[in-house]
Amino acid sequence: MGIKEIPAKVKTYIKGLTWRDVRDFVIDQWFLECLGIAILIAYLVPHLGKSGGWIAAQYSIIYVCPALIFFISGLTMDTKVLMRTAALYRIHLVAQIMSYLYTSMFFFVFSYAALMSNDKHINVAMLSGFILLGCTPTTIGSNVVFTRSAHGNHAATLIEVTIANLLSPVLSPALIGMYMSSSDRWGEFRPSGGGGYQVLYRSVFKQLGLTVFVPLFVGQVLRNIATKQVKWFAEKFKINKFSSVFLILIMWSTFSSCFATGAFEALSPQSTGLVLMLDFGLYWFFLFSTLVVTRGSRKVHFKNQYLDSVLNFFRFNKRDTIAICYVVPAKTPALGVPLINALYAHHSGISDQMKQLLQIPIILYQIEQLCFSSSSVPVFRRWVRDEEEAAKLEAEEKARTDQVGESSNSSSITEVDRSETDDRIVDELVGPEESHPKDVRGIDVEKQ
Repeated sequence: MGIKEIPAKVKTYIKGLTWRDVRDFVIDQWFLECLGIAILIAYLVPHLGKSGGWIAAQYSIIYVCPALIFFISGLTMDTKVLMRTAALYRIHLVAQIMSYLYTSMFFFVFSYAALMSNDKHINVAMLSGFILLGCTPTTIGSNVVFTRSAHGNHAATLIEVTIANLLSPVLSPALIGMYMSSSDRWGEFRPSGGGGYQVLYRSVFKQLGLTVFVPLFVGQVLRNIATKQVKWFAEKFKINKFSSVFLILIMWSTFSSCFATGAFEALSPQSTGLVLMLDFGLYWFFLFSTLVVTRGSRKVHFKNQYLDSVLNFFRFNKRDTIAICYVVPAKTPALGVPLINALYAHHSGISDQMKQLLQIPIILYQIEQLCFSSSSVPVFRRWVRDEEEAAKLEAEEKARTDQVGESSNSSSITEVDRSETDDRIVDELVGPEESHPKDVRGIDVEKQ
C-alpha cells in the first residue's frame, strides 16, 4: 500500500466505526482510565494512600499488591515452562546488559549535558534523580502484567525481573557512583554510601522474598497439587485481570506520598517540562532500539560464520522480543526510597523534601511508562498472532501424531481426551492465556 492510499484507508475505517466499536475501545482502555481516577484521588486525599498514612500503605499496598501479582503468576504459569525459560541464558544476558548499562548511559549523557548548560532554572536534585532513575532495575509488577496481556513470554519477564532486582544492590550504587564522579558540580548529591548500604541490602532482599519468591512458590505449589481446580478457578474468575488492579493500587499509593510531601510543587516548570520530555523520548527510544536489536538482526546475515554467530546471539522470536521490550525501558520506583536512603545516609544537608525531589523523575517516568506500555499491548498482541497460530498448528500436528502412535498399540482416544491434549500442548508452547486470544475487534481491524 502506497503512502497516498493511507488517508483514504483511514477515512474508510473511520466511516465504518460504530458506537459498539467506540464502546469496545473505551472498555479496552480501562486500565488508563482507572489509573487517571486513582491519581485524581491521590491528589484530593493524599493522606489516605501515602506511606505511613491512614491505611499504612507501606505495608498494605507496597507489599501486599506485588505479592498478589506474583501469586497469580504462580497459579497461572506452567512449572515446566518456567524451568525451561530459566535456562535461556541468551535472553538473560541481553536483557540485563541493556537494562542496566545501555539505559543508564543515555540517562547520564542527557543529565550531564543539562548540568553543563548552567541553566539556573534546572534543579540539580532533579538531574541527580534522573541518574538514579537510569540506574534502577526494571519494575517488579507491571512488566509481568503487560507482557502477559500482550501475549509475550511472561515467564521470561518474571525471571528477568527477579534477576534484575537481585543485581540491584550491587550494580545500582556502583553505576551511580561512577556517573556522579564525573563532575564536582553534582555537589552534595554525590553519594557517600558507607553503612547505609546495609539498609539497602536488607530492604531489597526482604521485599523480594515477601513479594516475589514466597507468593510465587505458594502459587506453584497450589498449581501442581490441584491443577484442574486451579485452572478452572483462573478461567472462571479471570484472575489475571486482578494483576492490573493491584498495579493501579501501587501507583495510587506512590502518587499519594508525593502529593502529601508537596514534592511536585518544589520543581520549576522548566525542570518538570525537561523531565517529561526526556522521559517520553528515552522510553520510546529504548523500546524501538530494543526491537531493532532483537528482531532487526534477523534481516542481516554475514558470510563469515563467526560474525553471523555473534549476530545470532541477539536474535529472538516474537514472544521473547515482547518480554525484552517491556523489561529494558522500564524502571521501578519500588527501590527508589531504600536506594536514596542508602546513598545519602550520611548527608545531613539533604532534607526530606530534597529526597522527595530525587524521586520525582522516577515517579514521572513510572506514570509515562505505564501509559506507553498499556498503549503498546494491542499492537504487540496483533504482531505476535502469526507465531501463536503456528504454535497451535504445531500442537495439533503433534497431537495427531501421538494419536496415531497410541492407536497402533491400544484403542483410540476419545474426542474429549484429544481436546485436552491439544490444550495442554498449546499451553506449554504459548501459555494458557495466549493460546486462545480473544481480541476479536483487533482481527476485524486488521482485515480492513
